[in-house]
Amino acid sequence: MEPMDDAWVKKFKTVKVKLKDGTIITGKLNIGEYARVFDYFRSSPDHYFILSDSEHDGQSGRVVIINKNEIVWAEPEDI
Repeated sequence: MEPMDDAWVKKFKTVKVKLKDGTIITGKLNIGEYARVFDYFRSSPDHYFILSDSEHDGQSGRVVIINKNEIVWAEPEDI
């Protein structure tokens, strides 16, 4: 078995999102080949995204899977 190439583009941006239920979560989003967080949310065909190393509900270091349809707003830490 040949070793797998690391084909995933890793480009993490810190993002804060507010969900429809009022929950605010801050974490790291891998925007991959997209230039900006905006481009990722607008153009990515995925219905869900992952925030790693997230903070919410008094807990940190969690991995959270979020449905894009549940977002009220998203704020990138660095534009």
